[in-house]
Amino acid sequence: MNRQSITLYYRKHRKAIVTATSGLLYGGGWSLGHLTSFDIASAAILVLATFVGGYDIAKTAYHEVTNRTLGIKTLVTLAAIGAIIIGEYWEAAAVVFLFSLGSYLEGRTMRKTRSALQELLEMTPDTATVRRDGKHQEVPARDVEEGETVIVKPGEKIPVDGDVVDGESAVNQAPVTGESAPVHKADGDEVYAGTVNQEGALEIQTTGAGSDTTLERIIRRVEEAQEAQSPTESLIDRFARYYTPGVIVLAIGAYAVTQNAILSLTLLVIGCPGALVIGPPVSIVSAIGNAARSGVLMKGGEHLERAGKIDLVAFDKTGTLTKGETRAAASPPRNEEGGKTALAVADVKGFDVAAAEVLSLAATVEEKSEHHLADAIVDAARERPTAVTDGGATVAKADDTTAGRQSVPDPDDFEVVAGKGVVGHADGHEITVGNRALLDDRDIDVPEFVAEYVRGREERGETAVHVVRDGTVIGVIAMHDELREAAPGVVEALRNAGIETVMLTGDNERTAAAVAEEVGIDEYRAELLPEDKQTVIENLQDDGHIVAMVGDGINDAPSLATADVGIAMGAAGTDTAIETADMALMADDLERIPYAVTLSKATRWNVLENVALAVLTVTVLLAGVLTNYVTLAAGMLVHEASVLAVILNGMRLLRH
Repeated sequence: MNRQSITLYYRKHRKAIVTATSGLLYGGGWSLGHLTSFDIASAAILVLATFVGGYDIAKTAYHEVTNRTLGIKTLVTLAAIGAIIIGEYWEAAAVVFLFSLGSYLEGRTMRKTRSALQELLEMTPDTATVRRDGKHQEVPARDVEEGETVIVKPGEKIPVDGDVVDGESAVNQAPVTGESAPVHKADGDEVYAGTVNQEGALEIQTTGAGSDTTLERIIRRVEEAQEAQSPTESLIDRFARYYTPGVIVLAIGAYAVTQNAILSLTLLVIGCPGALVIGPPVSIVSAIGNAARSGVLMKGGEHLERAGKIDLVAFDKTGTLTKGETRAAASPPRNEEGGKTALAVADVKGFDVAAAEVLSLAATVEEKSEHHLADAIVDAARERPTAVTDGGATVAKADDTTAGRQSVPDPDDFEVVAGKGVVGHADGHEITVGNRALLDDRDIDVPEFVAEYVRGREERGETAVHVVRDGTVIGVIAMHDELREAAPGVVEALRNAGIETVMLTGDNERTAAAVAEEVGIDEYRAELLPEDKQTVIENLQDDGHIVAMVGDGINDAPSLATADVGIAMGAAGTDTAIETADMALMADDLERIPYAVTLSKATRWNVLENVALAVLTVTVLLAGVLTNYVTLAAGMLVHEASVLAVILNGMRLLRH
């Protein structure tokens, strides 16, 4: 091993080497003094042990004093120097060694609690196979450019974020989303760097590489979250600024009264609030790391602690309790873009007008809308049987974008009425598509037989949309949004944890009641606009609830921002959700919500346990010192044991 290697090894393991050397010198000096008569040699070795172990401590203490702050290391340094001055060399060496050992174990433990980050970092391969100039080239993953095609063979890790353009496979997304089962990927599906391609070869068009991947954004957010202080940590830091000088004053006062230097030194050492300072950060960091591995992104200790107080969870309905994705009733289970499908047109009813015409007119004005209901209507219109025939055989129109599917013409103009529907013009007619509130706003009469049909569909949990031509209701389109299979179990799990639930939706009363009953949710609020949802959250908070809001992170932004804790669903690949949510579920997995809430509550209790243990230890030790039951070495040993105890207690959250 050359000199450079030795230097690098020493720098990497410096704290461990210093602690071990100090311990060996302390053990040797103490043994020499008790087993032989070489008192001078024993004292010299013990002083050397104090210097070796205490140099870094004293240097930090010097900076603390010059910056007009008095921390734990200042107390230890004063105690060691005082012990040497009065000739208690083994006490000085013991104090320094035990503190150095505690600091080493503390640092090692904190590194372990942050191991989730290292595990994530190791998930992304260093190289990628890219198609350039018709050839496959292996290049550093960070050098892959947006738009380039990356080839990933079975068993390889995916090096970039991107969209599948060729191939089909199952991908293990656990490192990013926390999903336990592999996810099927085909043309058009999104994949993430760090995930594992398990079966078939995939060709991926790059959308993000290097530091611009979902995994890197998660890592940055977790790093920031682990560094951010929780309210408890901030409170303890403020307390320590006054507590430490108080201990010094107490030690000086005790010496002035008793003239007992050992007593004063012991007060300095065991008065260190070590366990109090280290306990909460270990708990917070452990919980955030555990959550990151499970696909739950915590923004920081503040939100983690607040989530531990949640007593009510408000759910958006569409896209949260239901799947909220679109398909026509007769279409295959996956749409032409390869996405999962759920929201279906269940029925089209025409009143003195053919159902096909009702659907066609509605699709025309909805064609430019981005609402999920509009997507379902347009998909259904495209899937309807073609109107052009040749000798009885169906023939696709010449302008069809996809053989066997109808094209939908653009409207002459259209206007979105937020939370109510759309109004547009087509072929010289004004077409209105929307809910009853939109019709009432426009003074459009709804015949009783139409209202009766709508009530029947809504009582089945469906959403009914009116189609109006030139002021006359000509039809109704009923849509069914498939419930997420996990929704009832999640609501039950929250109820068992003592947490109330409420559903917020823009749907009408009957549809909301049907879905709430099916899910088993405690209560619901229907016919809400986005700003109404925010008002409901505020009212719940005024009633004394600590509220978490679960939504998609975009449409429910006002409610998420207003809630005590905003939880964004399916945030993987979504910059906005990752950067702004208090808590983000990387996958559309409702079952992560009870896990996140119970982890937060466990963390809150863990922090309180650590604080209580630290305060109790210091209180008992101070009482023991003042009554002469605790010696300097024994007090230091118990003090360091309390530090290790709170560390081990906090680390339990890694396995929650």
